[in-house]
Amino acid sequence: MTAFLVAFVAGFSYWTRRFCGLMYLERPIIIGPVVGLICGDVQTGLIIGGTMEFIYMGAAEIGGSVPSNTAVGTALGTYFAIAASLSLEQAIFIAIPAALLGSFFEVFAKTFSTFFVGAAEKMAEKSNTGGIALLVHVGNLLHGISYFIPVYVAVLAGADMVSVFMDSVPAWLEQGMVLAGNALPALGFALLLNTLATNKLIPFFFIGFVIAAYAGTGVLGTAVIAALVAAVIMLNRTNVADDLDGSDTTAVSRASVLDKKDIRRIFWRSFGLQSAFSFDRMQAMGFTWGLLPILKREYGDNKAGLSDALKRHLTFFNTFPWLVGTPMVMAAELEIKIARGEKVDPQAIQGIKSALMGPLAGIGDSMFHGTLRPIMGGICASLALTGATAAPWIFFLVINGAHVFARWWTIKQGVVLGERVFSIFSTSGFRNFMEGAMITGLMSAGALVATWLNIRTPISYTTTGAGGGTATVSLQAMFDGIFPRLLPLALTMLIFFFIRKGVKTNYIMIGMIVAGIILGALGILA
Repeated sequence: MTAFLVAFVAGFSYWTRRFCGLMYLERPIIIGPVVGLICGDVQTGLIIGGTMEFIYMGAAEIGGSVPSNTAVGTALGTYFAIAASLSLEQAIFIAIPAALLGSFFEVFAKTFSTFFVGAAEKMAEKSNTGGIALLVHVGNLLHGISYFIPVYVAVLAGADMVSVFMDSVPAWLEQGMVLAGNALPALGFALLLNTLATNKLIPFFFIGFVIAAYAGTGVLGTAVIAALVAAVIMLNRTNVADDLDGSDTTAVSRASVLDKKDIRRIFWRSFGLQSAFSFDRMQAMGFTWGLLPILKREYGDNKAGLSDALKRHLTFFNTFPWLVGTPMVMAAELEIKIARGEKVDPQAIQGIKSALMGPLAGIGDSMFHGTLRPIMGGICASLALTGATAAPWIFFLVINGAHVFARWWTIKQGVVLGERVFSIFSTSGFRNFMEGAMITGLMSAGALVATWLNIRTPISYTTTGAGGGTATVSLQAMFDGIFPRLLPLALTMLIFFFIRKGVKTNYIMIGMIVAGIILGALGILA
């Protein structure tokens, strides 16, 4: 039963990403405490979840990318830490390889889903909307099972084997594992920096680091300062206030063929955008499923028209899932007009979807994947490491409060503004708002490095004075006198350099583990 429950948590978290919107339930800050609750040790779950959240701070599924499987890694690391009485470092030693291996199961699910798209096209030829809906649900189930199976099998293998293995690890290797475990969050911080940093904005990362290192404001305090700094910069730029109040994109009312029931239906179905996600068509199945009720109603007995509409939406589509409301509303309006005999070029639907998905993806990835989620993840991971049981709840509620608002707002804007939505993306006020969000994220990332990355050197040497007396000099004390938290900053920037050079994340992680074990075993770093 324990194996089933732990595996269910991992599988359910991935299923919700596909069918319930991007709720971030698969993040370590959520998975760790929930598995800890199942195993009867919430505090251990909080510690491992918070630590893993730092390590994978910058990991996000963008487009068709498949980062390390944090849900599988965190679930197994937490379970074995409790069941086999492992230390934090030993649990991380289990969790990271499990996360790497778990990503292969996700690749399998996305690859196999290409067959569902092919089958859906055959269903579209016959105007079989029920068959397409069934394929969507089966595809989502496959994705959930791809997380469930590896966790279930690993837990059934038993904690005794893991405990015996860890007890056999020599002291020097364990010391190296401790260093590697403490150093790995630098990879997450560097990935986050890579997402946000531009040549123009990267100084704000160092500003956030200096504030936290010298003033000790911590992550939350620095994030508040960062938001205020970004607000002052934005609001003092020429014409920004006018652009932000919407004077150049006035939301005038217009006639819409969608009624309130249609809008509510699109809202709820938009959560399933990533259903049966595949490498070749990505969100095509979910987008089509979202419009099925409207297409069925409007085309009615016009089987040929319904078939053409279904095939139109089974083509490639991919954007940030929270912001899909606008293209979905506009596509629905055009489909209704076509079904009612109005002169509308069907190619206009594809044109609108193609024109909107790129900008919306860029906005969502930078504002939510790259800013809101890492900031809240860092703050709540910090709380989790102090044992605060409210940490996962705060993360979930704040993130999904923004999620639901963004999803509903974009749907309403699609109805109110129609094609005027395109002009919003070109306003200077909007661009400055995006830049302000990135400034806040960069300063918060700097505070995370200064606050939670604990790397030091235990090396010291003895000097002899003129009078023959001796004194012990700590190399770490010298570094602190020059620049506090210098080693954590240097490590983060080194990893950032490798990321910018195109070195794969998995290679960097393996290199960090090997280097950490060697330097820790030799006593050079601690």
